[in-house]
Amino acid sequence: MTENVVSFEEKRLELLAGTIFGSSAEELNVAAIRSNIEFARSELKLVQSYIDLAYGGEIAITMSDGSEAPPQALAHLGNVLSNYEQVLFDQIASLEQELEILDSPPDEDEN
Repeated sequence: MTENVVSFEEKRLELLAGTIFGSSAEELNVAAIRSNIEFARSELKLVQSYIDLAYGGEIAITMSDGSEAPPQALAHLGNVLSNYEQVLFDQIASLEQELEILDSPPDEDEN
């Protein structure tokens, strides 16, 4: 009975060895970088839509005491979102550069 369990586990591990992400450390690193780029791009789209809302005046502010909202109440929020947008642009550029370095073949002169 124990032999069957070990055999089953070995077969399962053999199937996992050929995953879509690859098996070498470099392939796993490339997959992780691509995943981070994809996440940062989707986050960037979300932040850009929030920026449009903040600067477009499509958000209504109601003060708890019933008074008028101060002028440009969302300007600070827009600035914070714009700064985060720039951070995402920089992160995506850095990750793409890292990916390009990993994908490019090594120079023969380096040897």
